[in-house]
Amino acid sequence: MSKIYDLIPSQDTMYLMQKYTFHKQIIQIPSSFMVDMDVDFNTLTKALNIEIERNDSMRLRFKKEGKKIVQYFLDSYKIDSVKVLSFATEAQQDKFFTKDAQTPVRFMKDECYRIYFFNAYNGYKGIYLNASHMVMDAMGILVFFLDLLAIYRALKAGTELPAPLLKYEDYIIKEHEKCANEARFEKDKKFYDEYFRSCGEPTYSGVHGPAFLEKERKKKKNPDLKVPSAYSPLLDKAEVIKMNISKELSEKILEFCKERSVAPESLMLLGMRTHLSWLNGRDPFGFQMLMCSKRITYKDMRTGGCMAQPIQVLTRIEENMTFSEALDEYLRTRTSLYRHLTYPYTVARDQLREIYDYSLIQGPASLMFSWLPIPVTEFTDFKFDFKTYNLGRYFSPLYAICYPDPKNMTLALHYMYRVKLITPENLEALHKNTVRIIEKGIANPDITIGELLDSLE
Repeated sequence: MSKIYDLIPSQDTMYLMQKYTFHKQIIQIPSSFMVDMDVDFNTLTKALNIEIERNDSMRLRFKKEGKKIVQYFLDSYKIDSVKVLSFATEAQQDKFFTKDAQTPVRFMKDECYRIYFFNAYNGYKGIYLNASHMVMDAMGILVFFLDLLAIYRALKAGTELPAPLLKYEDYIIKEHEKCANEARFEKDKKFYDEYFRSCGEPTYSGVHGPAFLEKERKKKKNPDLKVPSAYSPLLDKAEVIKMNISKELSEKILEFCKERSVAPESLMLLGMRTHLSWLNGRDPFGFQMLMCSKRITYKDMRTGGCMAQPIQVLTRIEENMTFSEALDEYLRTRTSLYRHLTYPYTVARDQLREIYDYSLIQGPASLMFSWLPIPVTEFTDFKFDFKTYNLGRYFSPLYAICYPDPKNMTLALHYMYRVKLITPENLEALHKNTVRIIEKGIANPDITIGELLDSLE
């Protein structure tokens, strides 16, 4: 029997989401990867089985021991065949995969992912993967797609296979060793205690404006209430809207980030935070969630599995600060949080709850953000397309995912939003003003936050 492991903090975080919904599909990642090239699906199946052998997260399974969930790795696993689908139209293709996206992946019943190969409506050839977040995060999905394609091309060319991936099992072992380090845990705990108290209690600043908070203040008869009950296991129906930033501005943004050594997620969060501040009485205090991939080193980028963990980004941005100074504040905060990535999110979350006496369904974060660095320059001899699908349900009010869109070389934003809280018009305003703020800021880094707020409409 393979060795049994407890869940690591990243997996505990993903499983925590299910406590806020009755719908199991919210802890899975459905996505497709399409290439503009001829694909032999028989050879692709051979490549898939090689990938399962070298990417041990594909062999990860779960079971219950008493009241807790544990995990283990299968020594070997093989897929005899993969169903090949063909689609005549984009609508037909999206309908099929959206339906699958909203069908739970039963990771406790040895179904940790579903895979289809397909002939796309536009002549592309595709791979669809719907994986449980317990076995892969978004970057783990990219590791899978890119390594599988590299294996396939090596098989077709008769060349040597790409360098092997590192074992996710080794990462799990190291995570448990870090969690057992009591001195480090106490240091992280002290940091978070000071961090959460540094600016005082944050105020919920929703993309839907202050009405939601005001309604709860009246309901609770507490005019000073700062954080509403934003998480609901019943009212969690979600939709997705995709918007793109123009190619010209996308190139400017990425060049600015490269020249200034700025992480794109810091730039995007500053833009979104400024819109949310403007919408909610120009509140200087921002609180957003950033889904951190925790893949810091080259070795991490060559490892599958789930490493991601949310970090709670608290910033106080005064109106007299310049765009450049505000961006530096995001970078400082992000760097500080990255020094404490071994601290479990679930523990940090409970720490915040205890400090400000929040209930289980209260939370000051009105959005979560992810930056997905899809390598648009990884391949040059063919085009490819990447797409995610609507889960139909989600636990938080808004989840924004940004990535370089390889199809048109722009920055794409997927906004997954709870329909009972947020409207498409709310998101159009968020997107429009975020783009406007970033465009003005990178053109003139000395412009003040107050001037940017004044420019919004």
